[in-house]
Amino acid sequence: MENCEEVLKTELQRGVSNELLEKRVKRIQEALSFPSGTKEAPAKIEISVLSNGKEVFFLKPGKEVFRKKNPNLNDMMPIVGEPDNMLSFDQIFEIILKVSLFDVDSFKKLLVLIYRLAYMLDCEENENERIRYLPSNEMSGCINDLDGKIKTFFPDYDLWGLLSFLDLLGWNEDDKYHIQDGQTIFGEKHAFNVGRINTLLTCIGVPYMAYEFVEHVLENKDNPQNINHEILMDIVQKLLKSRGICPPTQEEVLKWLGPYVCKLSKKSKLTFK
Repeated sequence: MENCEEVLKTELQRGVSNELLEKRVKRIQEALSFPSGTKEAPAKIEISVLSNGKEVFFLKPGKEVFRKKNPNLNDMMPIVGEPDNMLSFDQIFEIILKVSLFDVDSFKKLLVLIYRLAYMLDCEENENERIRYLPSNEMSGCINDLDGKIKTFFPDYDLWGLLSFLDLLGWNEDDKYHIQDGQTIFGEKHAFNVGRINTLLTCIGVPYMAYEFVEHVLENKDNPQNINHEILMDIVQKLLKSRGICPPTQEEVLKWLGPYVCKLSKKSKLTFK
């Protein structure tokens, strides 16, 4: 699709957006209405069906409900396709990083889609007044175009499947952190970015930092003594200090995802140079 550069152009997200808050609250309220099964027979809650026929759904309750230490009573399992087809964070990071080795621009475009997903920029109400991942026709065309280029890196998922899984993953993270006694508690117990935003931004941060280290190693493959392993140690330290959550800073987002993500004034218009 020739116009993808323009379609993917995204303004840097800052502060607390009332629109985003409303979408997240509405999603949590919907999740609270979902029926729950048992550990042996969890309830299946269908969210959508992809064009290839694969179902996007939750299994409720999730595994964290039954852990002995700090059980999370609102946990569900996000699934796309088969019930056992749930991605771990390691698998998500690996898929995204593989794309970077194929084509850096495709890698950036994928990260921009995840960035937009973190802030629910392509999530809208459907005909049933449910908040769903519903990219515009133009954005859908870009997703299809990108999927055609990188689908070999998705053995069990196409790009729509991956994005749909990440959408449910972020939704579930909000359910785990922003519910108390059956009510939403944004701003009372955890910061606004905790949950969906930090989780999905970590799916940008970790792969990009790993990509930078791989590029550094390749640049110095003939002179291994010049390889700076502190870059790798920085990644490890960030993950350890934040208990696995490693969202990029605003400055890193602009640096890594430019020119697609950019900082604009209120009067500015999105233009691609």
